[in-house]
Amino acid sequence: MHEITRTIAAVKRLLEQGKGGVLITVVATRGSTYRRRGARVVISEEGEITGAISGGCLERDVVERVRSWIADPTPRLLTYDSTNTADIVFGMGLGCRGEIDVLAEPFDRAHLPQLLSFRWNGREPVVWPTRLEGRELLVEVIRPEHTIAIFGGGPDVEPVARLSQQVGWRAVVIAPKDVHPEEVREKVDLSAFDAAVVMTHNFLHDLALLSVLLPSAVPYVGLLGPKSRGDELLEQIGDIPAEQRARLHSPIGLDLGAETPDEIALSIVAEIQGALSRHTARPLREVDGPIHARDGVTCP
Repeated sequence: MHEITRTIAAVKRLLEQGKGGVLITVVATRGSTYRRRGARVVISEEGEITGAISGGCLERDVVERVRSWIADPTPRLLTYDSTNTADIVFGMGLGCRGEIDVLAEPFDRAHLPQLLSFRWNGREPVVWPTRLEGRELLVEVIRPEHTIAIFGGGPDVEPVARLSQQVGWRAVVIAPKDVHPEEVREKVDLSAFDAAVVMTHNFLHDLALLSVLLPSAVPYVGLLGPKSRGDELLEQIGDIPAEQRARLHSPIGLDLGAETPDEIALSIVAEIQGALSRHTARPLREVDGPIHARDGVTCP
């Protein structure tokens, strides 16, 4: 489930229970911060937390204020500053060295946060402004959750689907018994997927799937199995344009020393995350400069 969908669901759940809370949106950051612009957290009047904008310190501060804010449900702009050497903000230690501007929107049934009017536009990005008293504090380009197609029916499929869902993606398992690989072209809308993982453990099934997936517009295609097997499959297909070969990840996954199905799933999902976000998947200690991009407000 996409983070913004989870946030909206948390607000609606509290309202249905007749409760109030506070929606916190990060609208600007300076320096090193745990989360960037567009991060959100919902905190109920009882202190229940959904989401994260920090490692927990800012949320704890809001928990202390939530009841008084609901009593005076006026949206307010706050700045948390951890650039001081004492690393203390409102009596709480912060591990980062930056400043965070947040919009706090207390809500109840009579005072609804603006996020409740958010609507998805199919697979198209949504341009979403966050305002305070008519002033735009933040404009986001919010993209739908990544959707991954997993072709296979073995026991190693479930960990990939489960981990994909845990990181907020939508996972669709397409087993040969449900849609035969030879029928995928006619029965599956491949334009709905950001990534496809081929793990049928059947040479002919993999051949049929790659013959359909490589010419498609799916940005990431991953093939489980040794490199020699992948090369043999490509030879069977024949002449493949360089652009299609570049989208194929064979063998699939990162070199994590994975052995168990869960470890293999981790290496697969991690590689897909890096490929779709156009990052190298190198250790962060080898990356020069900031971890997060300084410009742009795109939310994948």
